[in-house]
Amino acid sequence: MNNHPLISVIILCYNAERTLERCLASIVHQSYDNLEIILVDDGSTDNSSVIYEGFRDKDSRIKIFKQDNSGVSKARNIGVKASAGDYVCFVDSDDWVEPDYCSELYQLLTEEKADIAIIEASYEDENGNVVFYKPISQETVMDGQRALSLLLEDEVIQSHPWGKLYKTLFFKNVNFPENLKCFEDYSTLFKIFDQATKVVRSNKKLYHYIQHADSLSHNLSPTTAYYFYLAIMDVTRFLQNSSAADHKAAITKNIIRKLLMVLKRILRQTTEKEMKTEKENMRKSFKSFLKYSIKEIGLEYFFYVRLYYYYPNIYTRLISK
Repeated sequence: MNNHPLISVIILCYNAERTLERCLASIVHQSYDNLEIILVDDGSTDNSSVIYEGFRDKDSRIKIFKQDNSGVSKARNIGVKASAGDYVCFVDSDDWVEPDYCSELYQLLTEEKADIAIIEASYEDENGNVVFYKPISQETVMDGQRALSLLLEDEVIQSHPWGKLYKTLFFKNVNFPENLKCFEDYSTLFKIFDQATKVVRSNKKLYHYIQHADSLSHNLSPTTAYYFYLAIMDVTRFLQNSSAADHKAAITKNIIRKLLMVLKRILRQTTEKEMKTEKENMRKSFKSFLKYSIKEIGLEYFFYVRLYYYYPNIYTRLISK
């Protein structure tokens, strides 16, 4: 496949000595071999370097970049900036991919003359047991607007960077937000999809996403929850100022659902005096949702948005029971 375009595979690494060998082995043995493999070490303090340097010594396609621990966004930006490929894809160091991961993505993209290609994942625990079955969708080829709507609805297409192949030029004026220590993908992927004219996806499960008991999604602290809020509001501002996405009512309902989930996490895990500024910021941001009718967002969300905006103390007591 040496005549095919170069694909840059970007791997972020932070204290991944338990999983990194399997991850790297799955990438260096891809059937699509015209790859550059960019690993960005975000200040690991374990033996990760021993593993990736060993792989680099045997495979000249591997490039290593190191930074002091600065977060996933800066690491992703370094990886994208360093990439020389026509296309870019991501693999997390906790995960691993099937041998045809890159070739399937590339074939999908080129056969349909698309801008972004997507494959599905197997959601597994650390022992390889499937822990989540995502509903299968029959939508495989779609225009950019439809794909953007599905991304914002967050069911058929999710906002994680992995499992996708992108034209590298889409990242030219888009950076992952370095003020967010997590949920940077949720705040970024819609900007990438907004540039696409055509998107193609497959239900083939070629990516193995490993869910850990101590992951952010299982242990959302008030601080990380607020990062999620900031990312959600990035999406909200985009949606309210854009005519690109259809199905705005469904997307708005999904946004409100996430905001209320984040709000509950923060209110239930903090005292009245903790995170007062953050809570007030959240309350004020609810104003932008007051314009939606019961028909558009449903009675439950219509009620709770108003309750927290006008009577935050009552809402706090209600959800704290």
